[in-house]
Amino acid sequence: MNKTIPGIASLTTLIWACGCTNGADKTPAGSKMNVLFITVDDMRDYVGYLHGYEGRVSTPNMDRLAAEGVAFTNAHTAATVSCPSRNAMLTGMRPSTTGLYDNSQWWKAAHPEIIPMPQYFRNNGYYTAGAGKVFHHTPGNNPPCSWDEFQAQVFDDPWVTSGWPVEKYWLNYGYREPRIGYPDWKPLHGIKALGPEMDWGPIPGKEEKDYGDVQIVNYARKFLSQKHDKPFFLALGTFRPHIPWHVPQKYFDLYPLDSIVVPEKLENDLDDVPEIGRKLALANKDYITIKDAGQLKEALQAYLASISFADAQLGAILDLLDKSGYADNTIIVFWSDHGWHFGTKEHWHKQTLWEECTRIPFIIKVPGLTHENSTCDKPVDVINVYPTLLSLCSLPSNPVLDGHDMTPLLKNPDNDWPYPAITEIKVGNASVRSQDWRYIRYKDGSEELYDRKNDPHEWHNLAADPQYSSIIEEHRKWIPSSFAKPVPSKDSYYFDPASYTFMDRQTGDFVDGRK
Repeated sequence: MNKTIPGIASLTTLIWACGCTNGADKTPAGSKMNVLFITVDDMRDYVGYLHGYEGRVSTPNMDRLAAEGVAFTNAHTAATVSCPSRNAMLTGMRPSTTGLYDNSQWWKAAHPEIIPMPQYFRNNGYYTAGAGKVFHHTPGNNPPCSWDEFQAQVFDDPWVTSGWPVEKYWLNYGYREPRIGYPDWKPLHGIKALGPEMDWGPIPGKEEKDYGDVQIVNYARKFLSQKHDKPFFLALGTFRPHIPWHVPQKYFDLYPLDSIVVPEKLENDLDDVPEIGRKLALANKDYITIKDAGQLKEALQAYLASISFADAQLGAILDLLDKSGYADNTIIVFWSDHGWHFGTKEHWHKQTLWEECTRIPFIIKVPGLTHENSTCDKPVDVINVYPTLLSLCSLPSNPVLDGHDMTPLLKNPDNDWPYPAITEIKVGNASVRSQDWRYIRYKDGSEELYDRKNDPHEWHNLAADPQYSSIIEEHRKWIPSSFAKPVPSKDSYYFDPASYTFMDRQTGDFVDGRK
């Protein structure tokens, strides 16, 4: 199948409809469970059912889903930046296994042998469909081999132009995302020193129905209204609360500025943090810029508004499922790719190994298996979702996966779970989150240890205290024994979006993203 590269601003019309079944026999839709896989972007634990932000965030639909399934209250991402986080979730392999550590890599070009979760379901008789940000949103990260049909992400803030001469990039430069000028109303907050992406406020003249994430709901409406002869794997990804925090005014109105409380922070909190941790914390300067502009409350208000907007889209999708006739036979997985800092440890953004960045909303509902109002406080990370869904859907196991089947926790959240949650960032840096502790080890061997029960803010690094040496040893054994060499960056390949083919610049080897 050939397709030309569209502008992301006009991607509402992009549908991959491959029509092939990879040789799998058709399976009656009622004989296997369907999967509804829903992801949100950059959503930390500021949600109602997790009591984040003092329990004052309006997320009635997340709370409703949490009450219907198993709400994991000690859930963490596998990596604290979008591309490696999503790659880890969807491949079932940690960054330290694959070498996929950052946003500048194409997983398919580097690892054509990997069969990601949706493709695995497709190869085993499922109809796979999706819309929005599922894999990372840059072209080249979402190969057609995973999907029978896919509607790509629609951005409210245009990032690329339509009609770009593909051949120019294919023949001469390799693929790039050509930037265009941002609209003249930016920045809405008036802080010129911030980049155009770090903006917030309602888009002038834009109605709610025209926001990109609403188009994801429209896709779900169309898909769920149809009769499906095969079990389906439907993946839906909203962009909010990722920056820029552009959502309709009514969501800002949920959080009056005089009610906004900036997160408590400890002065000199970085004094007991190793050098690598300090560098990660201080790498982003937006906190200082926003604080100096006196707009910390405004920024936090915009983030909370974006969470509530994303929650509204979740509610619309859940309502559509309830009305579709598929609800009693559909597993729901809801998760966020990572959290976000608001000035704690002098950091603003993501890409750290502390609780603000690793802890995420994570809910699984399995009709006939999970029980209402179930919560699980065992430490889990999302690397476990792939093997769990294979088990729940009675599909063959995939032996290359790093995770573990969480079905016992879905049956009974109090069941034994001997594994901690592991999060990575860049090469050689990892966090181990157990029931009551967070342990961090950086690539130079430096360490942090926090007592989560008595120090929930992670203000006091106990790693140098000899009385905790046995605890450190117990956690240290979970750090990956080796870290794969980073795979080549996008610059190492020519990418032809028309054929979804990658060519290694040095060897001339081709990888076809349709296979």
